[in-house]
Amino acid sequence: MTIRKSRVSGASLVVVATLLACGSPPPPPRRAAAAPAPIQIIDDDANKPKSPATIYIYSPIGKRDPFTNVFSNKDLTPVKAGGHKAGPLEKYSLDSLRLSLTVTGTANPLAMVEDPENRGWPVRLGDFIGTNSGKVTGIHRDEIVVTETITDHSTGRVYPQNVKLTVPVDPSEKKDLGMLKEGEELRASGGQ
Repeated sequence: MTIRKSRVSGASLVVVATLLACGSPPPPPRRAAAAPAPIQIIDDDANKPKSPATIYIYSPIGKRDPFTNVFSNKDLTPVKAGGHKAGPLEKYSLDSLRLSLTVTGTANPLAMVEDPENRGWPVRLGDFIGTNSGKVTGIHRDEIVVTETITDHSTGRVYPQNVKLTVPVDPSEKKDLGMLKEGEELRASGGQ
């Protein structure tokens, strides 16, 4: 039996020695707690915000707009005296323009105007047309009203002038409209 005890005690000593050799390092010493900050008495004058010695005020005058794209193509459309860019219908006089159709009865009435090259252009209220920068002030059934400003050079007064462009009517349509006004019935031109 003693032999066995010596083996057990020898094995237990080896295990204890191994555990002590592989153990973790001792923990670091504890730090002392910081001393509490001393109590300060606050005056009302100390709480007042101090104003800076110089105040900077930004002024954009003379500076470029930082949000504009400097690499984009510049718009080469000339600006008219009224402060708007010249549109494609401002190259032609009002006499050379022809009203094709009008769309009324909506919140945003629309008209179609043809230039001398037979190209159609949509026109809305507030658009500028004609060489005298006439502004479209009314879109009615079969006509639009363009208001131009005319300057009397002798007195320097400016007068508004309303010019009406109407949809042209064919002679056959004139005949049909005349018959409708007289109260006759229109019948299909057929074998009846």
